[in-house]
Amino acid sequence: MNSFERIKFFLIVFSVIFALQSLSFYQFRRFLKKRSVKKAFTNLITIIPFVVFNIPFVWMIFRQIDFSLMPKWLFNIYILPFFVFQSSVFFISIYILAGKVIKLIINIPVFVLKRFKTVREKIASLKTKKSVIQYDKSRRAFLTTSAAVVSGYAFIGAGMGVIGKDRYEITYSDIKIYNLPDELKGTTITLFSDIHSGPFMDEDMMKEYCQVVNSLNSDLILIPGDLTNSLKSEIHPFTNAFRDLKAKYGVYSTLGNHDYFHDYEYIYKALANESPIKMLRNESAFIKIKEKEICLMGLEDIPDSGAKKNNIIVNYLNETIEKTDYRFNRLPKILLCHKPYVFDRILDKKIDLVLSGHTHGGQIVFAKFGNVNLSIAASISNYISGVYTGGDTNMYVSRGIGTVGFPMRLNCPPEITQIRLV
Repeated sequence: MNSFERIKFFLIVFSVIFALQSLSFYQFRRFLKKRSVKKAFTNLITIIPFVVFNIPFVWMIFRQIDFSLMPKWLFNIYILPFFVFQSSVFFISIYILAGKVIKLIINIPVFVLKRFKTVREKIASLKTKKSVIQYDKSRRAFLTTSAAVVSGYAFIGAGMGVIGKDRYEITYSDIKIYNLPDELKGTTITLFSDIHSGPFMDEDMMKEYCQVVNSLNSDLILIPGDLTNSLKSEIHPFTNAFRDLKAKYGVYSTLGNHDYFHDYEYIYKALANESPIKMLRNESAFIKIKEKEICLMGLEDIPDSGAKKNNIIVNYLNETIEKTDYRFNRLPKILLCHKPYVFDRILDKKIDLVLSGHTHGGQIVFAKFGNVNLSIAASISNYISGVYTGGDTNMYVSRGIGTVGFPMRLNCPPEITQIRLV
C-alpha cells in the first residue's frame, strides 16, 4: 500500500469513526444540557477526551505507529485508554444509531397517517391524556436509564477486555479419528495460533506462552499461522521467544494471511534459521510415532482475510495432495490450514483432522448463547471456535492467543489447546 492509498484508506475508515463519534458527542452534550450542567464542565468532560483520544488516529493517517517501540509507561497510560475509549464510544454510537433507525421506522407510518386530519386530531387528543403523558415520561426515563447502562457496560467491558486480553485458557479436547491405529491412540497435539507478534504481543509475553506450551509436553506442536501482525521485522521477537519450543515429534507451522502482508519469504527464512519450527508450504511431512505414521499437511495462505478466495486455498490442497506419495491414502491425515472457511469444500478429500485459527473465536464477542456466538466473525462464517464435524472429518478452530485491530478480548479468552487423538 503506497502513501496515497494508505491516506485514502484511513481517511475513509476514520470518516466513519468520526461520524459515529460525533453522534455520541452530540447526544452526550444534549443529555448534559437537559440536566443544566454548567457549560464549562460540559466542555471539560466532552471536548477534551474526544480531542485527546483522537490524536493517534490523525498520526496513523500519515504514518504507521509501531506500538512495540513505544515506552511501556506511555503505552499503558495513553494507548490502552485510547483503545478503551474508542471501542466504548463505537459500541455506544452503534446503540444510539440503532435506536434512531428504529425510531425512524416507527415514525414514517405515523408521519403518513398525520396527513389525514381525523388521524392527526385523534393523535393530538391522545397526547393530552394523563395515562399517555405518564407513559411518555416512563418511556423517556427507561431510554435514559438504558443508555446509561449501555454506556457503563461499554466502558467497563472495554476496560476488562483490554486488561484481560492475555488471560489465556488451556483447553483439552479428545478428537476421534476413524481407523486410527491403536499405537497412535492417545497421541497429543498442542495447538496454538494467531500469535500476532507485534504491537500488542511483545517478546516477554510470547516467552511466557512458550513455557506454557512446553509444559504440556505434547507429542506434536502445531501452529496454523498468523505468527506476525503486519511487518516482517516482527518475526524476530517471535523467533527469540519461541526458540526453545520443543515437542518429541517436532514443531510444525504454516503462515496465515497476516504473515503475507509484508515479506513472507523473509519470514520463512527467519523461521528456518532462528527457530525449531518446520514450515509446511503446500507440502506434507510423515511423522513416525511408535512405528506408525501420520501424514501432516500444511497449506500456504493469501493476504485476504475473508472467504471470497477459497478457491485458491482449495487449489493449494489439491496441489499438496498431488505431491504426496501413495502413503496419503492409507495414513491418518492432519491438515494445517489457517482459515477454517474452506471446511465444507474439502470434506471429500478424506482429511481426518483440520486445524485452523484466524477467527480469534470472534475476539470481541458481544454475547454467547450455547453455540450461538454474537461477533463480527460470526457474520462471516459458521466456523468460529472449537470442534466441527462433517462426515468423517473433524476440524478444530483455535481462538488464538493474540489480538488484531484492538488489544482487547471480550467473552473470548486466548486459548492454548491440547488435543488427544482417540
